[in-house]
Amino acid sequence: MSVEHNKELVRYLIEEGLNANNPDVADGHFTDDYVAHIPGMPPGGPRGPEAFKNVIRLWRGAFSDWHMTIDELIGEGDMVANRFITTGTHDSPLFGIPPTGRKMTIYSQEMHRVADSKVAESWIVDDVPGILVQLGILDMPRPGGAP
Repeated sequence: MSVEHNKELVRYLIEEGLNANNPDVADGHFTDDYVAHIPGMPPGGPRGPEAFKNVIRLWRGAFSDWHMTIDELIGEGDMVANRFITTGTHDSPLFGIPPTGRKMTIYSQEMHRVADSKVAESWIVDDVPGILVQLGILDMPRPGGAP
C-alpha cells in the first residue's frame, strides 16, 4: 500500500477509534499479533486489536472528553509518525487515582508500522509523569532540588 494510504489508516484509527470512543474500529485494522511498545509498561500485555481497544478504554475511561489533535503525520515506507496534542478532563479514575476534575494537555509523538493495510506495531511515548503533574498527583521537580 502507499504511504498516503498508511497515513489515512492511522488518521482514521485516531479520529474514529480514539476521538469518537469507538473501540470496535480496531477490528480488521490491526494484525493479530499487533504489539504496542510503551516505555515503562511490562511486556506480555494483550496483542492484536484488543491492545488498541484497551488503550481507548484506559484513556476515554478516565477522560470522557479525551481528544487527540494530530499536528503532523509523516510517512515513509511502511512507517507513519504522528506528532500530536492530547487534552482531557480527569473525571473518572486513572490508574486507581480518583478523579481530580483537572484538565491536562500533553504534547507527544508515536510511530506505527503498517503491514498489508493493517497496523502491526506501534511505539508510543506517553508522558504519564506530565499528566500526573497536571492532575496534581505529582509535584513538578525543581532544578537543583529547590523547594
